[in-house]
Amino acid sequence: MKIVVTGATGKLGSLVIQHLLKRMPPSHIIAFVRNLDKATDLMKNGIDVRKGDYNEPETIRNALQDATKLLFISSPDSDDALRVVQHANVIKAARDAGIEHIAYTSFAFAENNPFAVVHMAAEYAIRAAKIPYTFLRNGGYSEFFINPLLQANVKSGKIMTNSNNGKVNSVRP
Repeated sequence: MKIVVTGATGKLGSLVIQHLLKRMPPSHIIAFVRNLDKATDLMKNGIDVRKGDYNEPETIRNALQDATKLLFISSPDSDDALRVVQHANVIKAARDAGIEHIAYTSFAFAENNPFAVVHMAAEYAIRAAKIPYTFLRNGGYSEFFINPLLQANVKSGKIMTNSNNGKVNSVRP
């Protein structure tokens, strides 16, 4: 069994790989990365590092070879139409590679959230590909609310949103 982790040099992907290394040998982990230069530590740990870019279907196919499971971390791109295409590229490559199970980072309450249309499209595409799946429906990441443009939130200790008197539940990877 080999597990591919997309976004392996990102925050969530890095944490997942650290966790997997406690549970299995590095020879069972494939790190899917856009930039090989950022993955030297992974290589030093004996992990098979493969270039994969959601915009380049051939790299996705190559990165998924000989794998059985896929942790598919959704695209960080801000262009939702592009994200739908990127996600479709990954799902098609997974189907063609014979991936036996996909765990996809979706969004909490996606079917009732107008901001989660991209995630619903990915979930439907995974279902249509007939690959067994797990949808990891996390809440919004804290970085969505606390970013360089919103440093005032950090200083004040309050997050100002359009939720009126509601509360914001976020996840920190």
